[in-house]
Amino acid sequence: MQLFVIDWSFQNNEDQLFATNEFCQYLNEGNLNKTIEGFDLKFIAHTPQNKSGVIICQVQNISVLFKILKFWRENFNISFNFKPALTNEELLSSHNEKDFWSKE
Repeated sequence: MQLFVIDWSFQNNEDQLFATNEFCQYLNEGNLNKTIEGFDLKFIAHTPQNKSGVIICQVQNISVLFKILKFWRENFNISFNFKPALTNEELLSSHNEKDFWSKE
């Protein structure tokens, strides 16, 4: 599974209001705790003062992520910026490895 850090932002206040209402209803109904195959939500941080936020998750492949976020993109005009990331363990492991191009 690949770790992703996803920044999102709304284009306008109206879309933010509608999406926030929808998300809070989704949250109240316990839908955020449902298991989605190939997706592991780690953390969501909301920064409503600037119409944005951050999601940290692990996914089996990027198409799973696109399917999950499709509803929010299409209905609330949210822009998502996907960035693959490393855990502490992955960073340490890659740092300790020999140079990939080394002749040794």
